Amino acid sequence: MFLKIFSRSLVARTTASAVLLVSVLVAVPMIVLIQADVRNTRAELAIRAEMATRIVLEDVTNALWDLDPEEAATALNPLRSIDSFAEAVILGTHGERFAVYRKPGTTIGAEDAATVAAVPLTHQDRGGGTRSIGTLLVRLDTGPTDDAIRHHVLVLGGIGAVTLLLVVLGVIWATRGMTLPIAGMTRAMDDLAAGDVTVTVPVRHRDDEIGRMARALGTFRQNAIDLRAAKERAEQAVASKAKFMAAASHDLRQPAQSLLMLTAMLRATAPDPKVEDSARKIEQVVMTLKQLLDELLEVSRLDAGGVTANKAVHEVADLFEALDSQYGPVARGKGLAFAVPQHRAAVLTDRVLLLRLLGNLIDNAIRYTNSGQVQVACLESGGCLIVEVRDTGIGIPADRLDAIWEEFHQIGNPERNRDNGIGLGLSIVQRLATVLDHPVKVRSTPGKGSVFSVTVPLAPVERALADGTADEPVSPALSLAPAPAPAPAAANGAVVATLADAPAKDGEIAILVIDDDQFVLSAISMFLTTAGHRVVGASTVAQGLRSVEDGTVRPDAVIADYHLSATENGLDFIETVWRRLGLRIPAVLISGRLDGAVAARAAEMGVTVAAKPIMPDRLSTLVEQMTAGRPAAALPLGTATPHKTLSE
Repeated sequence: MFLKIFSRSLVARTTASAVLLVSVLVAVPMIVLIQADVRNTRAELAIRAEMATRIVLEDVTNALWDLDPEEAATALNPLRSIDSFAEAVILGTHGERFAVYRKPGTTIGAEDAATVAAVPLTHQDRGGGTRSIGTLLVRLDTGPTDDAIRHHVLVLGGIGAVTLLLVVLGVIWATRGMTLPIAGMTRAMDDLAAGDVTVTVPVRHRDDEIGRMARALGTFRQNAIDLRAAKERAEQAVASKAKFMAAASHDLRQPAQSLLMLTAMLRATAPDPKVEDSARKIEQVVMTLKQLLDELLEVSRLDAGGVTANKAVHEVADLFEALDSQYGPVARGKGLAFAVPQHRAAVLTDRVLLLRLLGNLIDNAIRYTNSGQVQVACLESGGCLIVEVRDTGIGIPADRLDAIWEEFHQIGNPERNRDNGIGLGLSIVQRLATVLDHPVKVRSTPGKGSVFSVTVPLAPVERALADGTADEPVSPALSLAPAPAPAPAAANGAVVATLADAPAKDGEIAILVIDDDQFVLSAISMFLTTAGHRVVGASTVAQGLRSVEDGTVRPDAVIADYHLSATENGLDFIETVWRRLGLRIPAVLISGRLDGAVAARAAEMGVTVAAKPIMPDRLSTLVEQMTAGRPAAALPLGTATPHKTLSE
């Protein structure tokens, strides 16, 4: 636990290190001083004992030579005046005790508690030689001295402990003055890293290094605040742009829709080839405008987060089949070989977004490949399916591999030929890859071609088995309306007929068209009328319902714009028409602004969805398919029909 605290806390490490260092610096000198004091005291006692022996040495020697114990005791009597004197012993030549003198009131303890001085006794014999006659032992009691030493040690130890405590407290105070601000700044940095810019940076008023560090952290905090504010402004700008583009998309698509219908009608009724050629050129210009508008709006939706991935298990073979049916004819029409792999695997992805991503890559490859082939290949690796789009086109220089993902960046099109696109395809691919979390990579050799790879996760076996087979492929081309179904039985057993069963001109189809834009309404009505259909147009919900109720039109189909007013929409209108008629006649919803909720509701109702501007030829085909086999039996109101989407 303590090691964990030390490893994570600079304050703890610094304080402990300082305390340990100071403790060593204080304790070591104290121990040395105490030991020196003990040694000096012991040495002083030894010197004192030796001096005591010298005082009585001569008298003791004479007493021993005369073999007079009483004289010896008298000779030792002066030792009693010496501090710490305990006992004096006179030993003979062979170590036998000749005389013993003890200081009155003294108790001899352990020998290690006494200091002993031993002095040999010598005397001159009759021949004048020196002769050893014994030994004098003088013991000094060290008990009092030891007590004094212990007292001194306790006093010194107490003083040292108090000093050490004061020093430690001072060190802690000094180190905390450094470590606490650092710890506070560390917490502030952690809070800033977590996104909390309201944190207060401490000790910015100090003039030392810590103060300068705190001021630098304060600058960093202010930069973080400015960066967050800039980020919020950028997000607001993106959201505002997205809202503007979403709101403007409907109005921007309306003129394009009118132009497409009018130029198609003009081309069909042109009195001479020149007028027909002019109409065709106008139609091409409108198509370019439509493409630019579609891609700009798609980039805006992706940037604003308006596109989310609804991932499910899909069979990749169905995706390849859909890509082949859509882009194979285009590539072969340009003289290119086109191939998709015959590979089956369950992948976890959003089918619509992945088809759009791969479709953009294939379309880009076809545009920039003049001869050779465009090939889709795949390889399973590490739980993923790597899908590659290969071409033998112009290739991409190595220094421009990063720039190709930028908006409006094109290679090999300096004249900005619109036949080669407008330069948004790969930027859309990159955004779709981010939404799908399917990484996209590219490698290329100039003059030989390019390879774009998309990494798609394989579906887990358990999930693939649980989901069963993948969803049925939805062709990116025109989707047809639901096939007619038997009419419902009336309450009395009679069959409720569709209003379109009423007598009409030969080959005439009754269509109710509603759109709040008079130009679009007029253009679609004129186009369908020119195509031989009986059309009744309405610009408001009330007008459309009145034309049904008063018998002005007995529709075989309904074509409705979604945005009819601030409070009314095309799906509500279609549902109301169904209730008024008691029949579920085919219906198409067209709009320049469709979100996921609208598409989901249309799917539940079985209404075909088409995005504006819809191509005239496709609208004609859609009408013919919806009303195929006229007179058409309608579906009962309680029956849902399959939902189809018309993709442009």
